[in-house]
Formats: sequence, C-alpha cells, structure tokens
Amino acid sequence: MLHVLRQYLPLRKALLILSETVLITLIVAIGMSAHLWRVSDGMWRTLAQNEGIDPLEARSLCLISSFFVALLSQLSIALNELYDFRFSASRFDRMARFTTSAGIAMMIVIVAAGLSEAADLKNFLFFPGLPFSQRIVLLTTALGFSFLVLYVWRNLFHVAMQRLGYDERLLILGSGRMAHRLSDELDARRDSGFRIVARLEPKLEERERRRSDRRTTPTSQTGNPWFEAGSSDPPVTLSSSRVVRHVEGSSARLLIAPRTEAGPELTEALLDPIETDETLAELAKRLKIETIIVAFEERRGSLPIDELLGCRLDGIVVQEVESFYERISGKIPAEAMRPSYVIFNTGFVQHPLGAVAKRTADILLSGIGILLSWPAMLVTAILVAIDSPGPVLFRQTRTGSGGKPFTLCKFRSMHADAEKATGPTWATAHDPRITRVGKFIRRMRLDELPQLFNVLGGSMSLVGPRPERPTFVEELAEKVPYYNQRHIVKPGITGWAQVNYPYGNTVEDALQKLQYDLFYIKYQSTLFDLSILFNTIKTVLLRKGT
Repeated sequence: MLHVLRQYLPLRKALLILSETVLITLIVAIGMSAHLWRVSDGMWRTLAQNEGIDPLEARSLCLISSFFVALLSQLSIALNELYDFRFSASRFDRMARFTTSAGIAMMIVIVAAGLSEAADLKNFLFFPGLPFSQRIVLLTTALGFSFLVLYVWRNLFHVAMQRLGYDERLLILGSGRMAHRLSDELDARRDSGFRIVARLEPKLEERERRRSDRRTTPTSQTGNPWFEAGSSDPPVTLSSSRVVRHVEGSSARLLIAPRTEAGPELTEALLDPIETDETLAELAKRLKIETIIVAFEERRGSLPIDELLGCRLDGIVVQEVESFYERISGKIPAEAMRPSYVIFNTGFVQHPLGAVAKRTADILLSGIGILLSWPAMLVTAILVAIDSPGPVLFRQTRTGSGGKPFTLCKFRSMHADAEKATGPTWATAHDPRITRVGKFIRRMRLDELPQLFNVLGGSMSLVGPRPERPTFVEELAEKVPYYNQRHIVKPGITGWAQVNYPYGNTVEDALQKLQYDLFYIKYQSTLFDLSILFNTIKTVLLRKGT
C-alpha cells in the first residue's frame, strides 16, 4: 500500500485511479482536438490572430484541458464511491453508480466550462478553434463515450487484479455463521476483488463452543480460501481468550495459529499456537490488511473497541459483516434479518417521489409493451387454442402488495384443470401438465405477456418479487422467517431474485429468493429497476433464468 496524505492507498486503487485518468484524458483530448489535426494554413493564421496561439500550443491546451475534465469526472466517480471496491465490485451497484456518475460529471464539466468562458480563462477547459456551443456538445459526447469505456475497463481491471494477486486483503474478526457464509461467498466469486488473508477467532469456553457448533454451518471441505494449497500468504487463525478485549495497553498478546495440513476441519487440538505481542493493528499492518470484517455472533462484551478504533485511525477500513456480505452477494443474509436490523438500518423505505416515478414508469412501459407485443400475444393465443382444449388465458389468485390477493393473468401453458386431482402443487422442471405449446411459450416468456395488463391496472409492477399463490405463501411464511416482508412492495413480472436464482420449488429455494427480494426492497431505485430490466432482456435472449 502507498501512504498518501497520512492515509493508506492500496496499490490496486492507485492503479485504477491513474488508468482512468489516462483513459478519460485521451478520449476527451482526441474528441476535442480532432479539428486541429487537419486544418489549412489559413485556419492556423486565424487562430494565431484571434487567440494568439500556434498549432503546438493549441494541441497542448486541448490536452491540458482534457486532463482537467478527467479530474472533474473522477470527482464525480469518487462522490459515487466507485473507487471503493465494495461498491465497484458489486454487480448491482456498478451500472447504477456509473450512470449517476456520468450525469453528475457532465453537469460539473458544463458548469465549469461556462465559468471558464465567462472568466476568459485560457488554461482551464479551453479548446481553441471551437465556439462555446460546439464545445459543450463535443464535451458531452466525449464524456458519454468515456464512461462507456470506463464501465468496460472496470470489468477488465477487476479480472486483471485478481489474476495478478492485487485483490483487496481482508481480515475476518470472528467465527460465527456469517464469517463462514462470507468466506464461502468470496470463494465462489474469485473475481470479486477481495481475498481473505486472515481469520481471527476468540477462544470459546467448552459450553459456548458446543452452543456455537450447533448454530454454525460448517464450511465445505473443498475450496476453503483460508487453507488454499500453494497460497503465498498462509492464512492466520487467532485463538485467544476474548481476542484483545482484556489486553492492557498496546502490547496485546495474541495467539497466532500457523497453517497446518489439517485442512478446513481444524480443531483446537490440532493447532499449535505461537504467542506474540502484536496488537491487532500491528498484525494488520504486517499482513498488509486493508479491510477488517467484524463477524462476531455475539458482540456484547467481546468486541475489541479500542483495537478496532486504532485500526480505523490507521486508515484500515472496518466494516460489519452483514453490510459487506450484502454488497458482495446482492442479497440480505437471513441471519441478518431481525427487528433491530430493519429499524436501525438504512433502506427499506421508498421516497414518495420514488413511488410516483415507479408507477409512472410502470404505466408508460407497460403501455408501450402492450402496443409492441400485441401481434406476439395474438399469435400465442391462437397457438394455445389450437394445441389443447380450454381457455386461452389462465387466471389465478396471487398474493400482492400488503398481502392482498389479486387475479394474475397469463397465457395457459398447462392442460385445463391440471390441478383438479392433485390440488395446488409446485411446478417442476419436466412437469407433465405442461402442453407442447406451453413448453415453448414458457421458454420464450411469452406466457407472461398478459401480465402487462396487471401492471397497467396497478396490481403488479414491472420489477418486484415474484407473486406467489396464497396457499404457498401461508406454507412458506410458517417455515421461512420474515417471508411476508416481501409483500411490502408490489410483485413484479421480473425481479432481482428472478435474474439471479433459477426456478425452484422447495423451502430452501424460497429462502434463497427471499434474500434477493429483501435486498431489492432495501435498495430499490429507478436505476436499480432499469438494471434488472436490462438483465431480464439478456436472460430471455440467452434463454436462461427462472
């Protein structure tokens, strides 16, 4: 890490900032100086007479001004926290934040260009040979293209840093369920830009250990990032009474367990602790830790406040495991859902103007969708009628916003009276009740087109949790904690769970989808909705999905 202005700056972040400065500067410079590369001698004489500059100076001014445009643009990027890898590596956050950053950057640059023109500044946002109106148009176009290039570059950058071993170095403090879940999630997302270097555990009394073992889901035998073969940075496991809670002064005595061949099923009997006088801050500095994730299951009486405060003042990021897990996985862990989490956490609240904007978008987009898709709906209706006897439309009661029932309309994809003998049952992958045409229209999502009328009528939204049948809702609400919280918002034709999790018909599937639905409810926004719609189109075109 580099030390800049008394703050630690990871090399990876420094490379990202520098590379994006170069990219924006070059793209803007090329766009804003294209008129200077092939001009007549008369044009140069005019520039010399009117603005008192020669060709070389004109091109230099364009390059310098482009550099200032890059700095202003990166200010917008920084304001949207896109240089924080927790957000930059987030699948759902990156597109929304880049879109917002591009808009803010354009406004900042336009205002700065106007002030520069009014003050007649020749060394700041000055592009010789261009009238002011044309300068603004070209600047806006160049910035739009720059942010498109940056979005693609970010994806390549994260992959490159992961392969070169420049991932952000994490230390997990604690050994609860969330610590295991986070490690599994990061192991499954090797391109996330994060790597677990150490895990520090408090030593539990025997009674507490048995209780913890009953609560904690064991980590899988394979792919454990804490005991990865051939790792150049062997993980560290701290095993100390109350970690650093009962340490006096700055000479904390931590017990560091070295790496062994025992694998992920390490027990305390297999560990051979080595005593050290390193404090948590000293250990983090030696291991070049950039972020400490606090993952204690019980923080009362065990959280090392003073040590964590010292690490934070040294420039190391300290974050709660639930918040970090959300950004990495795109879902809210079921373990985090408790009354205090909802009460004291940001999110789960939509601004009234946001609700109006969402409803306006639903009306406009569903209306446009009906106008564009009516030929496809007509052909689908004819095929359904020819294929099997029964009504063309399938109407079914579903649970909507606030738990209120509504009637959902779809094109019928099953035989008529398919549940007459069995009653309400989950659909399966190779359900014999589905007709030949039904298989096709389900695969192409044509069966869901009539739901556009549900959206237009207000019982559904384009984006939201998948609406379920009241029978299944009652069953799942008894087995899955907080299941009814997904009814805070209107159900949707598509949603965050639908584009991230395959179709399932078990309680475990419902729990997984609920975590995505709660994440959507917490962070819902217009840009998030647009991102989900974009991913839905991609899913349909690639014939993937729920």
